Order: sequence, then structure tokens, then C-alpha cells
Amino acid sequence: MICFALMSENPARVGRKSWTIIGGALALAAVTGIAAALLHKRPIPSTSETASSLHRPPDVKPSAEVKPSPNAQPSVDPNFLVLVGIDTTPPGARVVRVADEVPLGRTPDSIELPQSKDPVLLRIELEGFIPETRWVSALEDSVLSIVLKESPNKHAPATKTLKGRK
Repeated sequence: MICFALMSENPARVGRKSWTIIGGALALAAVTGIAAALLHKRPIPSTSETASSLHRPPDVKPSAEVKPSPNAQPSVDPNFLVLVGIDTTPPGARVVRVADEVPLGRTPDSIELPQSKDPVLLRIELEGFIPETRWVSALEDSVLSIVLKESPNKHAPATKTLKGRK
């Protein structure tokens, strides 16, 4: 339909209209590409990629670590939130930030931490199981998976003795 309408007009105007249509299509494609890039979310790395950094305190370094150049400074923005996916077996464990004893949620869940160079110590606890503590990186998104161990006193009956009675 557009081609038929263009054929009946002046050839000079047809050329301008064609370029206008092409320019509009390119502008639309550029805006769509920019919007897609801005809305793209980074995938959460697999457990194997982050497992070594999650189980050690911040001052312990792995023996085969690649050292960045001395001039390289990782950019840290405390207004940027880092996503930490936490999964436990069994599920339903409470996640607590150890520094201030703030509960952050229950597993399975993803928690948000302000981006920081300093790792964050988390405690994962579930009644009847031994609590676990783990360091998590606050520099970038990560995943933490923990298998909780049953407490040896899980099946012991609760006994209360009253003072003064036998």
C-alpha cells in the first residue's frame, strides 16, 4: 500500500519519504536496543563459582588466586544492591546477619546486601539442626547452598526438674 502511494508522487518526495521511514526504523531499533541493555539482569553465578569464596574468612586467600594489577580498584557503590541466593537442605532455615543480629529471611530466598568490599558473615539456623555460619561476598551476586546437619540433641526428650522436689 505504501509502495503504491509512493509511485503516484513526485520521485524527489519518494526518496525523502523512504529515508524518513528508514531513519525512523533505525531510531526505533536503537531505542529498543538501549532499553533491552538497561533492563538486562546479570545471571546469578553457579554455586561452584562462588563456593570457595563463601567458606573462608576474608583474610584467608586461596593458594592459586590470580592477583589483579596493583592499579585495579574494584568499583564499589554502597547504593547498589548485591543479590545473594541462599538455599538450604532442609528448607525453612532462618538467615541472620551476625554483625547486628538482623534476621534477613528464610530459605530458600534471595537477600539483598549493600555492595561493599567487606564480606558479610551470615548465620543459618533451623530448630533441630546445628547452626552454620558463612562469609558471603558483598561485591557481586552469588549463590550459597548449605546442607544442615542434625543436632545430636534433636531427639532427646525435654526434661525439666523442679527445685526442691524429688
